[in-house]
Amino acid sequence: MFVTVAAVLCHLSGLAVGSCVEEIVTDSNMTPEITFQHCIKGAQAPLAKWMNEHPVYRSSWRIERYKCVPGHYEINGRA
Repeated sequence: MFVTVAAVLCHLSGLAVGSCVEEIVTDSNMTPEITFQHCIKGAQAPLAKWMNEHPVYRSSWRIERYKCVPGHYEINGRA
């Protein structure tokens, strides 16, 4: 089953509306070994790796939540 991992990241200093964004972290095309079960049980490691690889989010953003979506997922707008 194809799976997409998406995260909602919120700016540490922003409590205003729009201070959170949604990003696609990985999917089955980028990480072939990821399965839906693997995502649900342990997506923390791929999330930490993704945060480390994206310096714009590294210092002043936090992961508010993540979700494992079966199939292809496209971001519709702000979180």
